[in-house]
Amino acid sequence: MRDFLILTKALYKANYGMDLKSKQGRKGIIAMVVLVVCLLPTFALIFNMFLEGFRLHSFDLMIMEMGFACLCFLMLWTALFVFPSVFYFSNDLEHLLVLPISGKTIVASKFVIVYISLMLVACIGMLPILVAYIMAGNASISSILFYIPQIFLIGLPTTLIVCIFWMILMRLLPFFKNKDRFNMITGVLSIGLAIVIGLASSQLGYNFEDPVLLIQTMANDPEGIMRIVQIFFNVSFAARSIVESSMVDFLITVLILAICMAVFLFLADKLYLSSARDARTSVSSKKKKVSYRKQGSVWINYAKVELLRLTRTPAYMANCVLSSLVMPIMFIAMMVVTPIKEDLRPVLETVDIPSLINLPLVLLIAGAAIGFFAGSLNGISATAFSREGKNLDFVKYVPLDFTKQVLIKESIGTLFSLLTCVLMLISVHIVVPYPLWYDLFFVLGAFITSVLVNAIAIFVDGLHPKTDWEDETHAIKNNMNVILEFVISWAILAIVVVPFFMFNLSAYWEVYSIAMLILLTILSVLFVLVTPKIILKHLMRSSS
Repeated sequence: MRDFLILTKALYKANYGMDLKSKQGRKGIIAMVVLVVCLLPTFALIFNMFLEGFRLHSFDLMIMEMGFACLCFLMLWTALFVFPSVFYFSNDLEHLLVLPISGKTIVASKFVIVYISLMLVACIGMLPILVAYIMAGNASISSILFYIPQIFLIGLPTTLIVCIFWMILMRLLPFFKNKDRFNMITGVLSIGLAIVIGLASSQLGYNFEDPVLLIQTMANDPEGIMRIVQIFFNVSFAARSIVESSMVDFLITVLILAICMAVFLFLADKLYLSSARDARTSVSSKKKKVSYRKQGSVWINYAKVELLRLTRTPAYMANCVLSSLVMPIMFIAMMVVTPIKEDLRPVLETVDIPSLINLPLVLLIAGAAIGFFAGSLNGISATAFSREGKNLDFVKYVPLDFTKQVLIKESIGTLFSLLTCVLMLISVHIVVPYPLWYDLFFVLGAFITSVLVNAIAIFVDGLHPKTDWEDETHAIKNNMNVILEFVISWAILAIVVVPFFMFNLSAYWEVYSIAMLILLTILSVLFVLVTPKIILKHLMRSSS
């Protein structure tokens, strides 16, 4: 126990150190505050949704079970990809394996660190559900007392099962022990899971889009809906312990957790050390070198090297490129299978849509909105200088004008942002028929905001690049520049959108939209022109 507590404390300080006396600690606290502020709209959305359900006073148990099941699924999704990176491919592993401590001690300490990060997912859902349950007038003192421990316990069995799954898989299949190969496989797997989720959510959303139909279905066939809940075997007991204030059900949830923990620690002691010793980190140093002999201009060569490094490095490919494709592919899958398109599309085909609305302007606005989303999704530009690592000084001496280097880095980020936008456009065409040439307005709107967001990302990363990393994954993971760029970009979006609703300018929406698009275009040009000069000045000053 003493070894476990000491190791857990050390890992906690290394991962979540928030010492106000250190610069890194202050950055961590600021990032946490910013993250909480950004999540407030999500809290409000979940609160309103569950408040309406609990006010029915008829399906409290079922609603609680569905909410807990959704949270467990989100924690499962997160743990599925986080666990191997932390337990098998972390930089501290080579130091931990030589210590005179058991494998289960290392695994247990690392599990605590991972679960602390997963608690953010739990709090996002559990706290609004609790407040909604109380505001609806359904909660008693005993139910609240049973609820509070579940905030910390609800996702534990699911997370332990994920850890057990990976320990067995890594022990039996050495194929997964290569970090680059693992990143590529999980990147492709995430796209496959996104398609499955898109298909399932599309069918579920169509069946339950009418609240009356949803209530009737819950009343007539509760077993059908509860099949989803039964996947997470502790959820029903946890929800029943709260709604019915049942001590027996609460003790059953504790027993389930104890059994999962015992199996987890047993397998950790038997399987972990041998698999962890064989796990290999990135082998990017063995990559094929790019030859510049008899090639085109320096500008083209530099762009080619940037693009190839992004797509050939598995960590960058999985975390930057493939991650940006998950959402649009999920939307396409949803649109392909949704039954509503069979009813809606034939009706829309009989309507001359361009004659009813200002379609070019609508598509411009839609493209601009999607561009904000896509530009801040991939993290390519927000880590452009961070990916240089300790070779950052190279950008100051390469025989290519620094402004062109920045433009190339930004162009690659913009290219993948536009790819995300175009994929989103496919899902629109599946349902809404209109002439393809109108898509040029959508692409134009997406281009304006994608350039702006990527220019902001380059600006942020150029001023504060994360260069102290040992492998490519750490250049991307936990990079605060991605969060900061996201906050700045969406703050600009809020400044543009909020006045429209605050002053009720719907009667002048066309004039207002054109004015805001012009403003965004001017901002994009200013960032593109000013960013290289500011970054170069900063880099030269920091190296002197």
